[in-house]
Amino acid sequence: MKIVMTGATGHLGSLVLEELLRRLPAARIAIVTRRPEAAESLRSRGVEVRYGDYDEPASLPEAFRDADRLLFVSSPLRDEEARLRQHRAAVEGAAAAKVGRVVYTSIAYAERGRLPLHELHLATERLIRESGLAYTILRNAYYMDIVEMLGWREALTGGVLLSPPGDWIFNTAAREDLAAAAAAVLTESGHEGRVYELTASRPWRLGDLARALAERSGRPVVHRTDPGMKGMVYSLLPLSETAAVSPDLSQLVGAPLRGLKEWLADQKM
Repeated sequence: MKIVMTGATGHLGSLVLEELLRRLPAARIAIVTRRPEAAESLRSRGVEVRYGDYDEPASLPEAFRDADRLLFVSSPLRDEEARLRQHRAAVEGAAAAKVGRVVYTSIAYAERGRLPLHELHLATERLIRESGLAYTILRNAYYMDIVEMLGWREALTGGVLLSPPGDWIFNTAAREDLAAAAAAVLTESGHEGRVYELTASRPWRLGDLARALAERSGRPVVHRTDPGMKGMVYSLLPLSETAAVSPDLSQLVGAPLRGLKEWLADQKM
């Protein structure tokens, strides 16, 4: 079995690659990158490094050749129209290469979202289905890193975690767990045609974050609301499904998921 993956030098992709290397000989893994010269350290570990660029569609069939399974990590561009062009090129390249199965990183509960990001992922999922390729869709929740945008460091200093009024609920997932799930889907059978909602096992609220911060620091931390407070996260949350949870991620990982306490334990104070 040959696994080919895009995005291997990114935050999520690099974690997936390390998971794959724990499961498979390096010779059975190939990565596709726009800058092969920047991946020499991976080549030295026995991973095949191939050139491929979403913006050069002609490069993709060769980049994806002999792939029994292709991890298609969504483009990082912020221009959704340009991203969709890139995604279309990737799907067409995979079809031309006769890839055995495409594993695509989408977004959790895409049909319930109202952001251009959700439309992008839904459109890409449609392209994959219409291509006739075998597929697995990994709908990743927002990363646990969203906590960085909630003022947790200020809360540790002042003892108060502030937010606008509202019942803010989160179903975030740690990249490490998402990577483990992706590696499982890429290396195991039985996932064809499946759409997985990869979220936390249970949702959490800002009161949970305040308690986790207090435990991490050994000092009291409380959550309070401020009607005058604004924030990008709080403007986006109502446009995404961040309360619903699924057992899919924990089942694929086969172990307890990382939560707030584990994420905070990895952060420098």
